[in-house]
Amino acid sequence: MNEEFLFDEPMDRHTTWRIGGPADRFCIPASIPALAALLRSCPPEEKIIVIGGGSNLLVADAGIRGTVIMTRALKGMVREGERLRVGAGMLLPELLQSLARDGWGGLEFLAGIPGTVGGAIRMNAGTDAGVISDRLAAVTFMDRAGHSERREVSRIDFGYRRAGLPEDCLIIEAELLLDQGEPRELLEKIRKRWAQRKEKQPLSFPSAGCVFKNPPGDAAGRLIDACGMKGLRVGDAEVSSVHANFIVNRGHARAVDVLELIGQVRRKVREKFGVALDLEICLLGAFPDRP
Repeated sequence: MNEEFLFDEPMDRHTTWRIGGPADRFCIPASIPALAALLRSCPPEEKIIVIGGGSNLLVADAGIRGTVIMTRALKGMVREGERLRVGAGMLLPELLQSLARDGWGGLEFLAGIPGTVGGAIRMNAGTDAGVISDRLAAVTFMDRAGHSERREVSRIDFGYRRAGLPEDCLIIEAELLLDQGEPRELLEKIRKRWAQRKEKQPLSFPSAGCVFKNPPGDAAGRLIDACGMKGLRVGDAEVSSVHANFIVNRGHARAVDVLELIGQVRRKVREKFGVALDLEICLLGAFPDRP
């Protein structure tokens, strides 16, 4: 796809939940210069929403007013010794496989996370074995005027599922720290991680990953399961019977169905445990009532 806009583009084509109404304008820039030119062409009052691989997102049924920019074409890779410069649109599974085949590792703990490099940085994605900021050297991002800035990781305040970057910036490139290894061993580590994910997470139906952040010292999935909410449905949205912190799309779920289910889960967990669950997913567009 080139830099031309698509108008009234259905967002259910671009989210892993397969949910979402149309975006006013939608574009996948083919390069960083094309992205800069696109940003400069947008009126200052135009709302711009940036997405990566479409995971971790719930898009409203009414869609998104403004321009949606998808970064998935920004996939360049340049390795300099044990440091890798990689575009924000590179999918994590693709990156890990490519590096492992060439004998480079250090990121295997990210296996099983479906998003892009940029999305993973924005959410400081990770597993029980680590988070992406552990392997990050620097981030390059772009502002609304199309100007880019490189920032060392020491100047970024990372936390649980967050990165201390300007909210309106677009992450365009990351510099990651690698370890040299044996390809067969690295690929086996990735395979084992994927196998564990298949056992513990629902992969048969569309989802957006974990819906809620884990509260301090506990797991959101455990709390939801303890409330007996596995299998609870609103329309075609269902609390997964495999992992209670996942809501799956059983067919034709709407965003309002997911939102209603989120509200029911939060109320039940608060009533039973006195814990307020915070969302890990991002809501995009206009919702009738945000949870």
